[in-house]
Amino acid sequence: MSDDETRAETLKIATAYQTLIGQGKWDEWIALWAEDGVLEFPYAPPGRQSVYRGRDEILAYMKAASGKMKIDGIASMRVQPLLDPHGVTVEAAVKGTMLKTGKPYDQKFVFFFEMKDGKIAYYREYWNPLISIDANNGDRAAWTAAFGKPLA
Repeated sequence: MSDDETRAETLKIATAYQTLIGQGKWDEWIALWAEDGVLEFPYAPPGRQSVYRGRDEILAYMKAASGKMKIDGIASMRVQPLLDPHGVTVEAAVKGTMLKTGKPYDQKFVFFFEMKDGKIAYYREYWNPLISIDANNGDRAAWTAAFGKPLA
């Protein structure tokens, strides 16, 4: 497969990721992942799990975290293919509401995808955890419990 064909496939998978997660189609969404895929949140604060490994752990996390907020719309999105045709970066800003508190959840993200054999092998999500914590009434302990398994 040429670099252009690989890059097109990478973009297709990244787009499907965003579409399926928004639709809550978890079986189709997790099928985009490699069996040993890695989901990482590099800016997760202490006490919040920052790395999830393998489809089972990734899916369990995403199902637990979903439904905590309502995303009302995407304020902006920019997709940037990388020189490496197996990678893509997405910048996005969303407008939403934290369901438990009714507070605004207006967040900016940078997503980094790395594909291997047509599947997501590595995904990093950069975001500001303070926005999430503030939308959860500033209660970090409650936020940590609601969005991920605290580290032992």
